[in-house]
Amino acid sequence: MSEPSDAATAATAARFEALRDESNLVLAEVSQGQQRAATNLLEKASVALYRGDRDTARALVLRTQALGHDEHEDVDVCSWGAHMTLFNLVTDVMDDHDDEWAWLDAAATVLPTVPEAGRLELVDVLVTISKEYLDHTAVTRLRPLIRGALRRQSISDGRVLDVEEVLGVLAAIAAYEDAVDAIEGQTGAT
Repeated sequence: MSEPSDAATAATAARFEALRDESNLVLAEVSQGQQRAATNLLEKASVALYRGDRDTARALVLRTQALGHDEHEDVDVCSWGAHMTLFNLVTDVMDDHDDEWAWLDAAATVLPTVPEAGRLELVDVLVTISKEYLDHTAVTRLRPLIRGALRRQSISDGRVLDVEEVLGVLAAIAAYEDAVDAIEGQTGAT
């Protein structure tokens, strides 16, 4: 039996690479669909919580959890959706608000008032922001809010939130939005 030629080996390697690329594209499309579905269901769950309909909110979170694991991002779809909604909210306020400290003032307002799961997830978001996005002055102002935060497994490292934890994160998101609105009201009144 003869050895495959360099050209045959290269052609086989190229075919495998093309299959891997195609597979990654398919996974990315499935991932995007899962995340869109999660965002939609979690938004509906948030509305149900706002209306005081905890049973419907819980049912919607269970439906979101049924979306399963995102193979492309390697995360639990529901947990990742809740986390990223909170992360994007905080960073959007950081980037787009007229008051440069509104994001931090809102966090300080919310942390003592929300369910533990929401508080812990907000602290995780703030810790990430402190490591990746802030200058020394902002880190100094943020430090009292995150001091003593226990390092725990992140959602991107495989942590999965249960239904009550997701509801707690949704409550934190709503409270954060309300705090930002209150800050805007104070800013507009002055």
